[in-house]
Amino acid sequence: MSWHMVTDSEIQHLTVPEKLFAYAESYLRAATALCEQLVAGNAPCTWADGAVVLMLSAHATEMFLKGLLLRRVPEQQVWNRGHDIEGLTADLRKHFPEAEFGWEVPFRTEYPENMTADEIATLSPFRDAPPSILYRYPVGKMGKDWNGFYGFEPNSFLPVLRELKHDFTRLRCVAA
Repeated sequence: MSWHMVTDSEIQHLTVPEKLFAYAESYLRAATALCEQLVAGNAPCTWADGAVVLMLSAHATEMFLKGLLLRRVPEQQVWNRGHDIEGLTADLRKHFPEAEFGWEVPFRTEYPENMTADEIATLSPFRDAPPSILYRYPVGKMGKDWNGFYGFEPNSFLPVLRELKHDFTRLRCVAA
């Protein structure tokens, strides 16, 4: 058997944004590989499998947003956002207003256009957790089930993952 040890020394010389991009791309590759296995029928698709694909791809999105923001605005306090993809997306829109940075960021809560700010504020407390937390754990704090109904269908999610990869590559090149 041949061994090939990899260590963190391969990324230590990279900037923080580049380290975040490396992790984002690895999370996305892992999500895509599992989703492709589920589509191919190599394993029965369970909710746990779907949740792992969703968590990995949501976390990839979070890492990528943080890397992009730090590349342009090194003093940006991305760490204060935690796992808040919606907040990071708002930061992206603020710091990257150019048309070439247009991106339909996944894993955001969307409300009908006719909802008022008050109606949205009323619903906001019912959101349990950011996606990279929601899909990471089968239950919330104290073992309580998450509110809502969640589902996953691998055939329809695989194109989302491929588009996410395309967006990562495109935005990373434009931001260079």
